[in-house]
Amino acid sequence: MTRYTELQISSELLDQPEFLGKPKKLFICSTPRSGSYFLCRFMINAGVGVPHEYFNPIVIRQIAPRLGLAESVNGLEWRPYGRKDRLMLRRAERAAESGFLREYLQTLIPTRCQGGVFAAKIHFRDFRRVLDNPIGHELFDGALFVHLYREDMLKQAVSEHFAQLTGRWGIDDTVTTAPATRPDFFDREAIDNALNDLSEQDRGWRLFLARQGVAPMSISYEKLCEDPFGFVVAIARRLGVDPGTLRQGYSETASSSDSDPTLPSKSEVAQSYLASASRPPAAWARNRSSLKVLRLFGT
Repeated sequence: MTRYTELQISSELLDQPEFLGKPKKLFICSTPRSGSYFLCRFMINAGVGVPHEYFNPIVIRQIAPRLGLAESVNGLEWRPYGRKDRLMLRRAERAAESGFLREYLQTLIPTRCQGGVFAAKIHFRDFRRVLDNPIGHELFDGALFVHLYREDMLKQAVSEHFAQLTGRWGIDDTVTTAPATRPDFFDREAIDNALNDLSEQDRGWRLFLARQGVAPMSISYEKLCEDPFGFVVAIARRLGVDPGTLRQGYSETASSSDSDPTLPSKSEVAQSYLASASRPPAAWARNRSSLKVLRLFGT
């Protein structure tokens, strides 16, 4: 059993024999740094699908050439849907994206079913860019949804902040996005922005699922770490897969949050954020001092 990296999951290593039937479908509704790949690795090793970020534009561009879609993926932007979609140029872009997405699903799903299950994990921002359309909604029809979140959102935001600055998102510390040239790990405003973004993405999933009348299997990363295989068994039961057929024996502890000794620790950054949050903004402090002076002089 293997602790797969994201690049390994994208590669042909985990392509499956062509599946010709109608697969059971599972979608992990997650946010960045919520432990979703931790769950994916347990599912893959147990034999329940090959869950991956198939609808992240970065991953789409990695996989598309192997599916014979190298030309049709070129030039696709995957912008979130909005008012500009009324423009003629944007309509043409959407038509190209829809055509690609339909081909992508037709070739991807048969090669990525394990145990009769097609599984994917999706961050809400990727849902809005790639799947918030009739093809995506058709894909979701009849699926089982898992809502994965973190109880400690500050730790999640700090982890997201570190990944953005270093470009390292996976367990192997491979740089997959451009790192910052002058990283400031203690940037309170950037961490605050990450908190806002993560909370909005999680809220987006909760609203979407509620509006579809879907009651997902819901678990926090912290609870998942207590018994990850047990949760995979629960997923299998909900899918109608016999838990007795699952492969057992894979184990993995949650990754250390501080794998690079040259960087400040994430706990240190979180404590710095909390300390700065407890102090009033400089402008507020100046105004309060001015009010004291005015009161002193009776004005």
